[in-house]
Amino acid sequence: MLFFKKNYRSHLPFDSGKYIPGILDVMTEYDKKGIFVRLYYPTELKGNIEEYWDKWVPWIPGYHYVRGFSQVVMIWIIVVRFVMWLYSGVIHIPAVNGGKPKQNGKMKCIILSHGLGGSRFFYSTICADLASRGFLVAAIEHRDESCCSTYYYSSEDDAKRGKRTFIEYARINFGENHLPARMRQVKYRSEECIKLINLIYAINEGRAPRNVLEDVQNERTETSLEAFHNCLDLSDITMMGHSFGGATSLLTLASDVRLKQGILLDPWMFPIKDETPIFEKLHQPLLFINTQTFHIASNVNAMEKLLVKTDLSDRQMYTLLHTTHESQCDSPFVWGYWLNWFMKKLNPLTAIKINNCLILRFLHKHVGFPSDIKTIEDYLSSQSPNVVEGLTKPWS
Repeated sequence: MLFFKKNYRSHLPFDSGKYIPGILDVMTEYDKKGIFVRLYYPTELKGNIEEYWDKWVPWIPGYHYVRGFSQVVMIWIIVVRFVMWLYSGVIHIPAVNGGKPKQNGKMKCIILSHGLGGSRFFYSTICADLASRGFLVAAIEHRDESCCSTYYYSSEDDAKRGKRTFIEYARINFGENHLPARMRQVKYRSEECIKLINLIYAINEGRAPRNVLEDVQNERTETSLEAFHNCLDLSDITMMGHSFGGATSLLTLASDVRLKQGILLDPWMFPIKDETPIFEKLHQPLLFINTQTFHIASNVNAMEKLLVKTDLSDRQMYTLLHTTHESQCDSPFVWGYWLNWFMKKLNPLTAIKINNCLILRFLHKHVGFPSDIKTIEDYLSSQSPNVVEGLTKPWS
């Protein structure tokens, strides 16, 4: 089994940075039109993350998310729950719920858009690692019915009673209506990301709206949004996304000049493949990190349009060998590899570490952070046989 377990509780991999990461869930408005986001950030806490095990956050926030995953993968929920129990138990994110954010030095900011069937917590291994390095990562939970499951509170009274209004995952079948439906979703998702950027600006300027979750008894934390006032560096915000979130990221990058660079993890280009104006508007540096099984003709042909030689040479593509689409999220640590069973695969910890080091090297170049780049470069050099750079043809 590939999960990590101490005597106190099972957990995702520990982070590589010097800061103890914190987590704060934020929900705005008593309406579906608000946004739901999880902030991963560096805290002021000292010592070792293992000392704070009693404040770690459960990876699955509730039963309805398990039910949602079962609907996404079309497997009975009893099977999903059994595999999770057998493989990892009640797994936790090694990050402190509501830990006080660090006050010395401003945090660089990253917006994260999840993939189809994902959620705000589905990329915690990446997000918490970046937070441990000093970044604030705002992982949105989309409300376009592409999330495995999500919810909102329709009124203050509902929030105080803990009465949730759920938004379930909607399956969209292939056919002539598939592309229009996905285009509607990706535009909705992009609008949510722009709302999130506005929220981050408001938080930094001391204009943070009320966090609806403060009204919910079992979701309150000791930290409020006011603790982030004047703590964020908004000069070079990064947009990042996985799969459907990759397409969302590209559309948002083309729509908002406040975003200065983009990181695309296995981007699913289908929803924007015919949107030529989007490609023409993109001017930012871009990093593409593909897994081997998702490096396919339809995606490569669309991505290649963004990799052609221009005055901007800061666009890179890497493909991680012996990896699948799930290698860039938490699922291999929660229930193991489910895709491409007979394929030789990298150890999931190695795969996610290579992925994160490529991200950190790109961020170091474009936002000047983190500073300890040598250890990152050394690790990438040692793993060079597992990475192909600049591959612009389908994997064979």
